[in-house]
Amino acid sequence: MLKEFRLLGGGARTPRSIEKTYVMNKTSTKKNPRLSIKEMLASSRPLSWVNTAAPFFVGYLLAHGSINIASMIGVIYFSFFYNFLLCGVGDIYDDKSDIKNPRKNSIEEAVANKHKHKLMFYFIAGSNLPIVLYLLVTGTLASGVLLIIVIFLALSYWVKPFRFKEVPILDSINSSLHFVMPFIFGLVYGNAQSLPWPAIIAFFMWGIASHSLGSIADIKPDRARIISSIATKLGAKFTNTYSLVFYCLSCLVVIIFYFPWGLVAGIILSPYAVNVVFFRKYKSDAKSDEYRRAWKNFIWLNVICGAWLSLLLLFIFDPFGLGATRVGWVGGFLIVFATVQFALTYYNYKKIARPKTKRLGELPNINILLHSIGNQDDIASTLLALIGQNYPHFDIYYANLDHNPQSYKIAEGYQDSRLHIIRVDKTPSGWTQQAWATHTLLAKTNSELVVLLGADTILLPNTLSVIASLFDSQGLDLVSLLPADQNKSFWQQLVMSQEQYLLMGLCPPAYLTQYFPFLATAYSSLIAFKKSAIKKIGGFEVVRLSPLEDLDIANKAREKGLNTQFYAASELAVSQNKSSFIELYKYNKQRLYPSLHFNMPLSLALISGGLLVITFPPILLVTLLLLGAYEGTILLAIACVLMLWNRLYVMIRSRQSIVGGLLYPIGTMIMLLAVISSMAGYEIKKPHWESRLDIPS
Repeated sequence: MLKEFRLLGGGARTPRSIEKTYVMNKTSTKKNPRLSIKEMLASSRPLSWVNTAAPFFVGYLLAHGSINIASMIGVIYFSFFYNFLLCGVGDIYDDKSDIKNPRKNSIEEAVANKHKHKLMFYFIAGSNLPIVLYLLVTGTLASGVLLIIVIFLALSYWVKPFRFKEVPILDSINSSLHFVMPFIFGLVYGNAQSLPWPAIIAFFMWGIASHSLGSIADIKPDRARIISSIATKLGAKFTNTYSLVFYCLSCLVVIIFYFPWGLVAGIILSPYAVNVVFFRKYKSDAKSDEYRRAWKNFIWLNVICGAWLSLLLLFIFDPFGLGATRVGWVGGFLIVFATVQFALTYYNYKKIARPKTKRLGELPNINILLHSIGNQDDIASTLLALIGQNYPHFDIYYANLDHNPQSYKIAEGYQDSRLHIIRVDKTPSGWTQQAWATHTLLAKTNSELVVLLGADTILLPNTLSVIASLFDSQGLDLVSLLPADQNKSFWQQLVMSQEQYLLMGLCPPAYLTQYFPFLATAYSSLIAFKKSAIKKIGGFEVVRLSPLEDLDIANKAREKGLNTQFYAASELAVSQNKSSFIELYKYNKQRLYPSLHFNMPLSLALISGGLLVITFPPILLVTLLLLGAYEGTILLAIACVLMLWNRLYVMIRSRQSIVGGLLYPIGTMIMLLAVISSMAGYEIKKPHWESRLDIPS
């Protein structure tokens, strides 16, 4: 899955387009001055609700020990209503700078319409007042004072004469308290006997770091509007360091004061610091726009890390009084997960099964594009399989991109008139090496039907016939075929065989490809397309800067409305992959993170989720059995058997070895850890994927 699953996000809106939208809304408001529910929800930043509702809930749960009506009302207040107050007032007071800021009117923040400011203020006050009164009446004097402080801090950040938003250092302190104070209020409202000061301090540091990180992306619009902030004062480089230090201190406080569970919590919180590290390569304020991606990462990290942290706290404090039966509940959840996972796997294989095709009466000529870099060990078998195709009309256009003499010698040794060895010129600026090579080879072709083949992929004798039949019977513009994995070396069987398991068992590639073009699934080793169709969307020039141009051209084709399909093809082709662990490590480091479209939150969600539901259950089962703790282990064992059956089903369908199936928890863990290595390799360094990192140009 890691090689194939692609997330293609929409383009960022420019300040000009935002201002235009603002003006359009302004015009339409005169006709319709009402404030819609959608506008109020947008102003409350729904993705940020967890940052305030969860702290209150955790604080109340720690203090009171159980869930009741008061706690639920508090959660509701600190979800929508408090954020509507906190962010809605900001939209009112910052509207002039907001329309100049590309972060606004998006998933990150909203833009308030000037003609609705007064109405919005009334809605904020009217919606907050009843619940605030309830919390004041049902709480103590101390909780009431704290609640008033919470509201004051929310308003003072934006409203003059305080406006702490424009006081460097105080802006990050005030902003942090927006999230820390609901936690403290929850503790006091729940009648806590004492306050967990280490947790409060760690949370406070986390809030300072988060605000500082977010302010870097606003350096340009804030300076344009002469708005002071910690980032405009200290600059991007120093503010990055400031944020990193506070994130690290937050993790250390949790680890030291709450060990050993604090170590797990510290690991859960560490991605926030990692996110900051990834952007240290942008040292100039001129690059502050790049931090928009860091802030988007932060928003999704709140969901991912918040979910894991909540589960950890629920397990530790056991508010539902489950006791030792918690293991059984975990096992029950995993049984449900394994059942759903198998249903998903079965659905995927059913949907991507190739339709039956008939041999064509008049077979079209096929041009095969093939380029290699350091594949001299594979190129001989790849070319031999191509030349041995039982297909009458085809030509091979081959380019050796690292000009390896051995590869040239192997290719020239076949002396087949259908094999054309092309020398690709030096890659021009603005192109990746592979995209330029494919573009050059495509220009040499003279056939409508083209096959783009990975240099390490072996085609069975009837593959070209099947491909030609698919295009004739299905009216396709592009097809991507999923080959089997080679099962020669131990590491191929253990590691590479897990890709199809992750693809089929954790994602719905067939459904996404059909209904969500921007999430379309493709596989780079074997792609066939109509030359005229690809030219209509701009050819390989539209993916000239892509590190995985073969995958991206399939996504572009689907997005542009071309008829594309993704089929299983274990009986048609075999991907040789690399054989040793070191080779596989380098190979995966190069491709895994780009295949996830450089999406840090998605990568972390995949890593954490995969480790928890695939690798952790069998480890937990073995550990409990060795310790003699048998309660709940029956359900856990059933869940492990179901997940093993699912893995064996993938093994049979994709023609893999038994080793990969039986050792799937270990292989999956290695593959997911490889995602971390790939992510770190691309994010910590400046982008160098034009030459695929360690591949010579």
